Amino acid sequence: MEELRRKRKGKAKDPIEEAKAFIEKHLAQEVSLEEVAEVLGLNASYFSQMFKHSTGETFVHYRIKRRMEKAKRLLADASFRITDISYEVGYADHPHFTKTFKKFTGLAPSEYRNQLGID
Repeated sequence: MEELRRKRKGKAKDPIEEAKAFIEKHLAQEVSLEEVAEVLGLNASYFSQMFKHSTGETFVHYRIKRRMEKAKRLLADASFRITDISYEVGYADHPHFTKTFKKFTGLAPSEYRNQLGID
């Protein structure tokens, strides 16, 4: 525990909560597990195991889930174009966003909007 404190430069916050906040703040960017581990002052492999143990899901799956949850919130607002939403949640490639969204929700973004009564 002392070694962890030393590595983290005396930071007392929960590293998983810090990681989640960092991911949330940077959803529009392609943030890697290694980058987050470095920000937290942790070894990437150790952080990966700790994240999975604490959340029950991998770093990548968690990041995708948070992106898709944000996309669903944005899709509920008709003033946002779907292509703009894809960029806002970190997908420069709109078809990749559509494919990922459909895999995650079972619906394409346009179908999701239709279900909400938004055309």
